[in-house]
Amino acid sequence: MTIEQKFYILSLVNNHGGIRAESHVGKKQRRRDKLELTVASLQQRYGARAAFRGRSPAASFPTPTSSHISTGFSQLDEALNGGLPKGRISEWVGQPTSGKTTLALKFLEQAQQQLKQVGYIDQARYFDPDYAHRCGIDLSRLLIGTPYDPAETLAMAEALVRDGGLAALVLDTLDFMWADTQTTHLLNASLGRLLKPLAQSGTALLFLHDPLGAESSSLSILAHYASVRLDVMRERWQTEHGDIRGYEARIKVLKNRFGPPGRETKISITFNGTIRGDGL
Repeated sequence: MTIEQKFYILSLVNNHGGIRAESHVGKKQRRRDKLELTVASLQQRYGARAAFRGRSPAASFPTPTSSHISTGFSQLDEALNGGLPKGRISEWVGQPTSGKTTLALKFLEQAQQQLKQVGYIDQARYFDPDYAHRCGIDLSRLLIGTPYDPAETLAMAEALVRDGGLAALVLDTLDFMWADTQTTHLLNASLGRLLKPLAQSGTALLFLHDPLGAESSSLSILAHYASVRLDVMRERWQTEHGDIRGYEARIKVLKNRFGPPGRETKISITFNGTIRGDGL
């Protein structure tokens, strides 16, 4: 075998080895790219805390940005690491007179900033326009829906979210109407369909309900889909000369995909012509 033939064979071996090496590197890069896409998809669907690379606990929570809407209470915003997330589902649990409806209205007031439209689906039939106005709501930029059953409630919510014209939407529901198996399947399917249009529209979707139905499978599904869950508890009424002038409420963060859960804070609401809280 001549020197030229040996050199040619060696060149083939080196070239093929290089091809195999480049192919191996390319496969590794494709796997990394695929992993990044999967992580991005999980974060888009379930929140930034759902999947992230190893970091210190403090670094794993994003700093507050415009991706949140203020609740109207600085203490609660701080506990939530910025407020309620846009394009996500949130859930507030509280007994009647706990303050969750007032908090929801104060949240809608914040969402109406910069002349934005908001919505309130009143399946529970508790909505009081006068009280909402005293909470600071501009009724001319508030859309009110009054469905009769869970199916109509969810269909209305889906239509409003897909329209993309609302900054925030509150669903005030009756828990006992969500207890049957058919409704459970309906809720699961509807919430699954809502994830993408919510993210696209940026609408903050907030469910209100009483803890009496917390053990139902429907509400367990809601708890799964919610990025933020709060437990609202009225602690005491504030009185003056025998008249109720407001109340204090304690709020516990049960779940938060954008910050640490388990935080608690207290807020104060006062009634004096308008409904005021946090100095607003």
